[in-house]
Amino acid sequence: MSDWDTNHSPFASMMGTNYIPTSAELNRLKAMLIHPVNKLALLELDIDHAQATLDALLHEKQRVMSYVDAHRALLSPVRQIPPETLAEIFVQCLPSDPPYGLRDLTKAPLLLTTICKDWRHIALTTPRLWNSLHIHLP
Repeated sequence: MSDWDTNHSPFASMMGTNYIPTSAELNRLKAMLIHPVNKLALLELDIDHAQATLDALLHEKQRVMSYVDAHRALLSPVRQIPPETLAEIFVQCLPSDPPYGLRDLTKAPLLLTTICKDWRHIALTTPRLWNSLHIHLP
């Protein structure tokens, strides 16, 4: 049977009902299902093989993407900014109201020390970021 449409089965009128097949019909059903069951097993093997191939390709894609992303990060334009320019940008990041840095890791200047090693060094060696003192009195 090349057509797997249940509507074309000789048992189509019995499917989805409470019909009880006779012994002869059971034997005919068993004989009819030999080829489709074998075909199903072959399809499952093909699918397993295709899934294994797909999994391997997805894993390799992830490895290549990680490699590319790591190297693209080195191409980032911000890496080309001289430390003196970054220091001036950092000073401009200081809050204007209040006009001094707060003791808050989510705001400049402390936030700037958490980005990367180079930014931490630049922030810590830029005196204008630290020339005011904020004291909180409860």
